[in-house]
Formats: sequence, structure tokens, C-alpha cells
Amino acid sequence: MKKQLIQLKILQVAVDAILILAAFALAYFLRIGFYFSTEFSFWDYFLVALITTPITLLFMFFIRAYKMSQQVRTLRHIQRLTFVALENVFLFMILYYFTFREFFSRLILIYIFLFTLVFTYLWHIAFRWILQKASSKEVGIYRALVIGTNRPAEAIIRMLISEKSHIKPVAAINAHGGSKKMIAGVPVVGKMNLFEKTIADHDIDIIIQVDHLEQSLNIINYALANNLKYFMPPELLGIFQGHQIIEEVEGMPFLKVHRNKKWWHDIW
Repeated sequence: MKKQLIQLKILQVAVDAILILAAFALAYFLRIGFYFSTEFSFWDYFLVALITTPITLLFMFFIRAYKMSQQVRTLRHIQRLTFVALENVFLFMILYYFTFREFFSRLILIYIFLFTLVFTYLWHIAFRWILQKASSKEVGIYRALVIGTNRPAEAIIRMLISEKSHIKPVAAINAHGGSKKMIAGVPVVGKMNLFEKTIADHDIDIIIQVDHLEQSLNIINYALANNLKYFMPPELLGIFQGHQIIEEVEGMPFLKVHRNKKWWHDIW
């Protein structure tokens, strides 16, 4: 990962930690009142919160809530953060019970859940905006070569540019030749005979193959040999978006295709 992206991710995790602790503190004061109760010690309460928070952050890594390329304004991301908020409450409740035996209020747990979910979700939306601003200033971007100038390639290029993704198309190759010289501001540099030269000239980090399927093995081997990331949309294999899913069989990954993919295929 780019050094600038690592720094931004450290910022995201650090702010998440502060916001989770803020959720604990706000839940306490809303339930008890804005003072330190002698019956329910804030310092005992906050000590357990300090132990709980780093474990919750590890859980966020485990469920891939920090995945760089994901969309945050989606139901799926809200589901991730809901699981995080639930884990945060359950872990805190268990740790507090086994440490101090008695708990003052169940309403505090509801507050912790709600504040954790709302604070982290709003921060992830704000962080997505920060990433987009950084991308527009060429900070922490991955420079991508798109192989293909067909309609799917055009759609991918326009989507990455419009979303201000950290994956930035900087050049395209017309696998079969043609008259196109530019796609949404991205230059079409020529045919496959310029493949290696284009990668060197444009300092490419990622290869996105959207055409020229017969050269896939050569392109993948080149990417592996030169430590480049390689992406292929399922449409290149004739699999339309929404019908595919990655599934493991005895530990070995397979691309599984459903004719009518149901909602439970993503969770079961």
C-alpha cells in the first residue's frame, strides 16, 4: 500500500478509537448525569472501555471495515458497523461483569451501541470524502492501465474518475486497434505491442483487463513477475455483475455463478 494511504488509514483507525471512547463517555453522562457518580464509578467504567476499544478495532479489521475500495454509503457497510457496535457492547458487558460483578444500568448499553454505530458511520463517510480529496490531489493514488476500450472499459474508467477513486486510470490500450484516442481524459496509447512500454512510461501500479481475454495468462504472469496488481471484471468471462460470488471448497477458492443470486448468498 502507498505510504500516504497507510498514513490516512492510521488516521482513520485513530479517530475511530477516539470516537468509540467518546461513545462510552457520552453514554455514561447521558444516563447518570453530567457529574461523576459515587455509586457507579466513571473510572472503573472507563477502564473497561479502554480495554474494550482496541479489541473492537481489531474486530473492525477482521470484518474488513477498513477495506480501501469499498463504498461506505451502502447497506452492507452499515451492517458491518452494526456488528462492530454489537461486539463493542457485548465485550464491554462481559469484561465489566467479570471485573466488577455488578452493572448500574442496561440503558447505558443501548446508548453505547447507538453512539458507536452513529459516530463511526459518520466518520467513515467523512473519511471517504478525505480520500476523494486526496485522490484529486494525486496523493496516495494507484496508477492504473486499462486494457480495452470497449463499453465495459469506458464504464469502468468513467466510474473510477467520477468517484475520485484512489485507483486512477492514466492510460488505456486498445487491444484490437481503432480510432479512439481518449476516454474521459485518459489517453489511449496504442495496441498491445506497447504494453510493457506503457507500464514503464506511466509508472503503472495496477492492470485492469477488460478486453483481450486470450492474453490473460500472459498479462497475469507479467503482473506477478513485476509486483503489479491485476483486476479483471467478471463481464470479461461473460458473467454479468450480480451473478458471481467467491466460494471456498475445502479451502480452495472458486468463482461461483448463480442464475438468480439471492440476498442470502452473500452471508450463507
